[in-house]
Amino acid sequence: MRRWLAAGCVLLAMALATPGLLQASQMTRIRVLMAVVSLGVFVITLLTIRGYKLREKYAILWLTTAGMIFLVACFPELVERVRLWFGMQYVTSLVAVIFVFLVLVSFHFSIALSALNDKAAAIAARSAIHDARLHELARRIEALEAAAGQDAASRQASSTSGTASRG
Repeated sequence: MRRWLAAGCVLLAMALATPGLLQASQMTRIRVLMAVVSLGVFVITLLTIRGYKLREKYAILWLTTAGMIFLVACFPELVERVRLWFGMQYVTSLVAVIFVFLVLVSFHFSIALSALNDKAAAIAARSAIHDARLHELARRIEALEAAAGQDAASRQASSTSGTASRG
């Protein structure tokens, strides 16, 4: 993973140091940076899925994020159309898109957290049931041991009284 990160940093430095990009406008350089970062997020997400460190249902969120950033970086006219459609300024439209994205991410994690809470409650209930069964079995074993001890004591008493009466 560290090798991929180092390779990504080297590629980013090479991409940003190309002569044509140094002479490009600031917005073009920002878009290239956004595209490279989104591709990095995409590759890192795929690597973590492959390494079984990230589940697919959570990876969809990151892959979608990378795809959206890449689309905005490569096709800035999409943001311009949204801006004109809503009648907002460029910065305001970007803030609105980021806000909607963060709300969706929060909603996604709320659903995941709720599911984990439900699983934890079910596990706690099963644990309580198993604990009650364990205590019941321990009580039964103690009762059986006590009964077996009394039977042994009564047999021993009857065998000693039988030997004493014979003698």
